[in-house]
Amino acid sequence: MVGSDPENALVARARRLFGGRLMRNALALMASSGGTSVIGVVFWGVSAHLASATVIGRASAEIAAMVLLANLAELSFGSIFERFLPVTGRRTRELVRRAYYLCTVTALVISAVYVLTGLANSFLPTSLAWRAIFVVSVIMWTIFMLQDSALIGLRASRWVPVENILYALMKLALLPAFLWASTSQGIFLTWMAPVVVFVVGVNRYLFRKRIDEHARSTLSSEPLPTTRELFFLAGAQYSTLLYTVFAPSIVALVVVQRLGAVANAHYYMPALITTGLALVSGSIVRSFIVEAAHEPQRLRHHAVTAAWGLAAILAPSVLLGVIFAPRFLRIFGPAYEADGTMLMRMMLLSLPLTAVATFYAAFAWIDRRLWWLVLRELVNIAVYFSVLLALINRRGIEAIGIAALVSSGLQGLIFLPVTVKRFRQTKGA
Repeated sequence: MVGSDPENALVARARRLFGGRLMRNALALMASSGGTSVIGVVFWGVSAHLASATVIGRASAEIAAMVLLANLAELSFGSIFERFLPVTGRRTRELVRRAYYLCTVTALVISAVYVLTGLANSFLPTSLAWRAIFVVSVIMWTIFMLQDSALIGLRASRWVPVENILYALMKLALLPAFLWASTSQGIFLTWMAPVVVFVVGVNRYLFRKRIDEHARSTLSSEPLPTTRELFFLAGAQYSTLLYTVFAPSIVALVVVQRLGAVANAHYYMPALITTGLALVSGSIVRSFIVEAAHEPQRLRHHAVTAAWGLAAILAPSVLLGVIFAPRFLRIFGPAYEADGTMLMRMMLLSLPLTAVATFYAAFAWIDRRLWWLVLRELVNIAVYFSVLLALINRRGIEAIGIAALVSSGLQGLIFLPVTVKRFRQTKGA
């Protein structure tokens, strides 16, 4: 048949690009991010109908603070797991165990300091019991994040969506009962109660089965970082947390202080949807790092696959999100649609250029050269918060979207040329 050969060649190329382990793992992570994001939208939609905007604003600020502290306590071991567990061989158990210990102690210390210094007074109940629950929640969430990165680094990503989607469904199912038991703290308790189940279950699987399987089947294919290099890599990764993790949490706190809890609820829903899409695209980058570490001789193939995967996810998602933003936000109520539509559109439009910088950061992890990213993050944070703080009193929550567009535009301008250059230097099949 005429044209059958080119068509078959195209199909073969598509299978070669998207049929390998990288995309299978990426699809598992996307299913996790996408599934939990959709259920998360339902969760907050139900919350919006069961609780006042003030309660939602305070609960979202409490969750943002808890996530912020947990990411601090993680000490960048999530990224270190994904980069180096594929090549640790028989040292896998030692690395995972030490990371858990260090991160748990750090979570205990920083969450206790956070509570005792009064930084949580604007949203956390004053009783000792509630504050102890908050500290324990930070510790549990730290482990909850670490175990996902351990699964990814050990090339067991297929279990990540199972864990996270079941967690999200359990959280949704518990919501009415917990809100009935405690109107003010029910949302936060619902968020944290299922975590205990999955921390116990997943780590039982990791330490009793998967780590030993990985150690037996994988030989170390490159020198592991020394303690000094590990310290520098972790320190450099902390700079990226300033934007990817700290910024949303800090923005939530700024909005509560400047505009009130209701405005924070109206900001939180567009941010939730946009962050979900960013996590879905980030799944491809995370899988790229793992497979490139495991098969450095196929770096070009993995880079091409990741680039095509990012384009295939972001282009239609951003377009549909911009068009249907009012309808998505209408789920939560007319006030969310009226106040959040423009913000959601601006945040969505900022994602493609931000993805360029994220893709180059993956190359930096592969090359083990991260410290230059510190300057990037400092400049990015300075630009983002300068725009936000200058405009928030006049433009309200729309100032967040303007700041996202300005900072992402700057990242795209800087990183697109260097990303193309680094890609051309890749080698392998």
